[in-house]
Amino acid sequence: MLLIKVRILAPEPVSNFMTRRSRVARILWVPTCEFVKFVVKWMGGFQVEGKGNVPRQGALLLCPNHFTDLDPPAVAAALPRYARFLAKSELFEMGCVGRAIRLFDAIPVKRNSADRAAVREVLKSLANGDAVVIFPEGGGNDDGMLQPLNPGAMMIALQSGAPVIPAAIHNAQRFLPYKSTRLRHSPVPLRIVFGEPVFLSDLPGRRDAVALATERLTLTLAQMLGQPVPVGKPAIRD
Repeated sequence: MLLIKVRILAPEPVSNFMTRRSRVARILWVPTCEFVKFVVKWMGGFQVEGKGNVPRQGALLLCPNHFTDLDPPAVAAALPRYARFLAKSELFEMGCVGRAIRLFDAIPVKRNSADRAAVREVLKSLANGDAVVIFPEGGGNDDGMLQPLNPGAMMIALQSGAPVIPAAIHNAQRFLPYKSTRLRHSPVPLRIVFGEPVFLSDLPGRRDAVALATERLTLTLAQMLGQPVPVGKPAIRD
């Protein structure tokens, strides 16, 4: 008989804001994350570092790098708490994928545009004390290198005052290459490192606050990944 250990998390505060969908998402969160961890461990290993840097309660903006479609479920499995994910709107129309991310109360965003509805929903969730995951690169890439970041995540961070936790994802492309749909065995484990909060308290009120905050997050992620700091403008995503 195959036994999978299920991790029980202490319940987070529940407010009137919580919808039926978000209640269902929280119920299914732990068993789904445990299943993801089991599969990744079986395919090559799963390591998490820096969990102590992730506040267990209160508003939180988590900003990981992004290489492959495995990144979101891997980050969810590594987190010690429930979180909502910002996801490109196209995913919500993709059959099983769309139904799954709706089930877990993901927030749709129209890429390459100022999606005010998505920003409002993220700010609303943060005001409720939720954790929200935003991939500031805006999508994966096939070279495994950190790309220039979009400023939207840091704009939200400055508006909300939520702490920003960077997360470095290592080796995910070994398990699931960019644009691949087939999970592979990897000779090295998938490793996720949660960093210390990005310092932003000196920036509110400055005209260049968003640019400086984005620069700090970029530098932090590059250091955590052991990669050069990317230059240029964020890519236009198709």
